[in-house]
Amino acid sequence: MKRLGYILIMAVTCVSCHFLDTDTYDYLEQDDIYRDEAGCMAGLAGVYDALTAQGCYGQNLWGDLDAGTDILVYNRSYGKDYIQISNYNYNNTDNALKLSWTALYDGVNRANDYIDLIESRSDEECGGAAAKAMYLGEAKGLRALFYLNLVAFWGEVPLRLTPTRNLTTQLLKKSPQADIYAQIIKDLEAAAEGCLPADKLDGPGRMSQTTAWALLARAYLWEAGYPVNAGTWEKALEYARKVQQSGKHRLLSSGKGGYRQVFINLCSNLYDLDARESMFEVEFYGNGQTQTNEAGRLGLYIGVTQQTASDDYPYAYGLYDGTKYLFRLYETGDTRQWWNIADYKYMTTDGVVKEMERTDSEKNAEDGNAAKWRAKYIPERPLSRNNSSINFPVMRYADVLLMIAECENEVNNGPTAEAMEALNQVRRRSGASEMSLADYPDHDSFKQLVLDERTRELCYEVPRRMELRRHGADYFRKQLAILKDQSLNDKNKKIGYDLDNVKAVPAINFAEKHIYFPIPQAELNVNTICGQTDKW
Repeated sequence: MKRLGYILIMAVTCVSCHFLDTDTYDYLEQDDIYRDEAGCMAGLAGVYDALTAQGCYGQNLWGDLDAGTDILVYNRSYGKDYIQISNYNYNNTDNALKLSWTALYDGVNRANDYIDLIESRSDEECGGAAAKAMYLGEAKGLRALFYLNLVAFWGEVPLRLTPTRNLTTQLLKKSPQADIYAQIIKDLEAAAEGCLPADKLDGPGRMSQTTAWALLARAYLWEAGYPVNAGTWEKALEYARKVQQSGKHRLLSSGKGGYRQVFINLCSNLYDLDARESMFEVEFYGNGQTQTNEAGRLGLYIGVTQQTASDDYPYAYGLYDGTKYLFRLYETGDTRQWWNIADYKYMTTDGVVKEMERTDSEKNAEDGNAAKWRAKYIPERPLSRNNSSINFPVMRYADVLLMIAECENEVNNGPTAEAMEALNQVRRRSGASEMSLADYPDHDSFKQLVLDERTRELCYEVPRRMELRRHGADYFRKQLAILKDQSLNDKNKKIGYDLDNVKAVPAINFAEKHIYFPIPQAELNVNTICGQTDKW
């Protein structure tokens, strides 16, 4: 574990966290730090900084760990036999698994260190009781977020709530998911009490009270599903409604750019402080070519492929495609379709890169680069091959509306006017047709409508593996099998991909053990009582 003094040094390099402007600290002992507001804020920035690691939102959580699903697939034909998570041929020594496990627990440990020391400080040292509650609330909210990702990908994991300063606290068994959710909820309740209202912050880079409520709704929603099946729909609905009733967030209207503008803002280092649809985002900064490297890889590893050096168009690997299944979920005129799947490409002629519309035959393939984050909007120059300043949205207000729709249906065993209106708010903004209760009158039909709408709206954002799993192992398996389905649709086109296509590989290799990831061997080597994930 890194000493807090080192964490503090890291904290002040977090330039992307524009809420912070502090001087650099030298090495300090634990008894000397967090004795004033500047020190407390710098330490909190060190906890936020953990979100930007490659194993966290810098790359893996939306890329390596969440590709190979019904909506996002690895697209390199030469990589069919590569040992990687998206091909479902990995084991527990996989480096991406280790990086993400380590990054998430690094975040947990930073939060634990910070919480432990701030709790021992007086109100006066923290700048007052309200400031101390704010520091603790944000740190606990971040700890909850790290655990939400751990439970989303691994299920049962060790629940560490105290600083890990030596090997006496290293040995820890996995906790049941119900216990992990209980702690997540406890932490988020503390965050909701201590965090500032969203309109008191100068951007979505810090956790607000409404973000804590929205994450509480997400935690209860996930807990209500497989495998915990806690029946916590009413609690999820309660907190989603609290966000709605706060009046602090709304969808960015189509008149102001709508859905597409939300992501242009994320790509351009812009913040909408009017609608505040982006409620909480992980902030990245710069091009990685200075001493301070707070860049990620959004728009590069997932984005539109461009592999020629250029002063005008960023180099982007574009390793992942949105699938035919995702493409076909959209109706004609839904502006999200050709935003989430690229309708353009890059061509190089005589060394000059040009952006061009994809041909009709290319579009007729009904899939293509996952283009939600577009590197062409990155403002930093010079451009960098492996560094992006694009921010990642952890929570958007659109998700809150769709949680209201889903939970209303579950609580009432059927859709209500409130549920339909919440869903239609999301659809109207993107030019999709409005739905009616007459068309979806019962629980099951409306449930499927909401699942499809969540996919259309939130693809590549909310962990897809969790979205599939919470509806049951059979649902996970059924959705993944779409990739290899050789039957024809009403246009006489294959539903899935040819079996020799790299995009069919996830479905071909999938086994039941893949519902959750295995505990990395690196953890088992030092935590010998942890225990391995079931079926691994």
